[in-house]
Amino acid sequence: MRFAWVLNQDAELELARPGYNPAAKLLAQLKQHGAAACALLGRHDVLIEPTVMPGAGFVGRAWCPTPLALQKLRLAGVTPEPHPSAQALRLVNHRKFAFDLGGGLPGQQYVTHRHEIDAVLKASRVWLCKRPMAFAGRGQQRIAHALDDKQSKWIEASLHSDGLIIEPLIKPLLEVSVHGFIWRDKRFALGRVCVQEVSDKGVYRGVRRAAAHELQALETEALFMQAHRVAEALTAATYFGPFGIDAYRYELQGQVNFCALSEINARYTMGFATGFPQHPSQISL
Repeated sequence: MRFAWVLNQDAELELARPGYNPAAKLLAQLKQHGAAACALLGRHDVLIEPTVMPGAGFVGRAWCPTPLALQKLRLAGVTPEPHPSAQALRLVNHRKFAFDLGGGLPGQQYVTHRHEIDAVLKASRVWLCKRPMAFAGRGQQRIAHALDDKQSKWIEASLHSDGLIIEPLIKPLLEVSVHGFIWRDKRFALGRVCVQEVSDKGVYRGVRRAAAHELQALETEALFMQAHRVAEALTAATYFGPFGIDAYRYELQGQVNFCALSEINARYTMGFATGFPQHPSQISL
C-alpha cells in the first residue's frame, strides 16, 4: 500500500482552537524543524505539498487526522484511511486525559480557576504551567510565587481557554518514550524504549533506541505498565492508530525519581519510526 501524507505537526493547536488557521511563519518553522518526521514515509510514499499531487493508487494518511488534515488529503484527490473522530482526538490529546490516568509528577494539578493557581503558588518553589493542547515545548510558562504582568495575562488567557496543568519544575536526567499502535479491532502492540534528546526548553533534537543499561528494571516495568494502561484507555475512548507516551527520570529537591507517564501523544511522533517494530508504511488499520 502506498500512502500520501500530510505532516500536520500543529495538530494540537488545531484541536484546541475552533476555526484554527495556521500562520505561514509557523508552518515554515514546522517544516524546517520537523523535517525528521519524513522518516515516517515509506519508499513509495509521497508528501502532499502545493507542487506535489499524488495521483491514483494512494491512500491518505496524516500525522494526526484532524479536520484540516483530512480536508487537505481530499483536496489532493486521495481518500483518507480510517480514522478516529475529531472529538476523540481532542479528548485523548488533551493533557487532562493523561492527568486523570495518574502516574505524573507528585503535586501535579489540573486547574481551571485563578484561585487554584494562587493557592499553589504559596509554596516556595518554581512551578511549570502547561497548556493542555501544546507540543514541542510550546505553551509553557515557568512561574514562582510572584507573577509579573505578562505571566498573569498568560495564565488568565489559558484558564479562560482550556485550563492548565501545573507541576513542580524538575530537572530531567533521562527522557524516554514508548510507542504503540492500536488497530480498529482493538488489538495493540508496543515498541521499544527510546531515549529522546531535547533542548533545555523541551524542543525535540533527536531520538534513539535506549541501551539496555540506561533504565533500571523498576523504571522499565513502570513504563510498560503505563503504556498498557494508556493503550486500554485510548481504546475505551474510541481512539485507534499510533500513539506514544513520554516519561523521564528526574531530580527534585535532591531526590532522583521516575515519572512513568508525562504525556500521551495520540498521533504519530518524531520517534515512531525508530521506536515501533514495524515501519508505518507496513501498517494498515
